[in-house]
Amino acid sequence: ITERDVRDELEYLMRKAGADGPSYDTIVASGENAALPHHRPGSRVIREGDAVVIDVGALVEGYHSDMTRTFLVGTCSDQLHQMYESVREVQQHAVEMVRPGIRCGDIDSWCRDEFARRGVADLVAHSTGHGVGLLIHESPWLRAGVEDHLKIGQVVTVEPGLYRVGVGGVRIEDLLVVTQTGHTVLTHSPKESPCLPSLPTT
Repeated sequence: ITERDVRDELEYLMRKAGADGPSYDTIVASGENAALPHHRPGSRVIREGDAVVIDVGALVEGYHSDMTRTFLVGTCSDQLHQMYESVREVQQHAVEMVRPGIRCGDIDSWCRDEFARRGVADLVAHSTGHGVGLLIHESPWLRAGVEDHLKIGQVVTVEPGLYRVGVGGVRIEDLLVVTQTGHTVLTHSPKESPCLPSLPTT
C-alpha cells in the first residue's frame, strides 16, 4: 500500500461520514519521508520498520479540524520507539497545560526545554500548536515568544514532533477546546499503542 493509497482512503471515508472534504492537503509520510513535516503523499510503498505520520483534518460546514497520529509498522528501530515515547510524553504534558490564562509561548517553551533535557532539541522542526476554526491555521499561536493568553472557547492544536533525516519522524497532534475548568480534548484516536503489524509476504 502506498502513501497515496492511504490518503485516498482517508479522504473517501471522511466524505462518506459527511465532511465537505479535507481541511488541507492530507499528509501521509512513511519511512525517510516522515522526517519532512509537510511531506506530500507519493508512490512510496509503506514497509516493515517504517514510521508513518498521518496528518488529516475534515472540513464540515465551514469549520476545520486537525489531528496527527504516527504509527510504527512491524518491527521498528529502538531509535524510532524512543522518539515516539518522547513525543507522546511531551505531548501529553503539553495537553495538560492547556487552560484559560496560560501564556501561549509558555507551552511551546516547556516542550522545547523538555526535548532539550532529553537530548533531542536538534530534532525539533516546528512550534507546538495553533488555533483552528474558520481557518486551519489561526490565532492563538503556541510558539516561542507569543505573549497572548489562552481564552475560554478557543480551539487549539497541541502537536510537538521530532524529525531525524534518514530515519523518519514522529508527530502527535490533538485538537482541544479551552474550557472554564481547563480543556476538553476533541481528538479521540488512541496514542498509547502505535505499532501496526506488517502484512505477511507471499
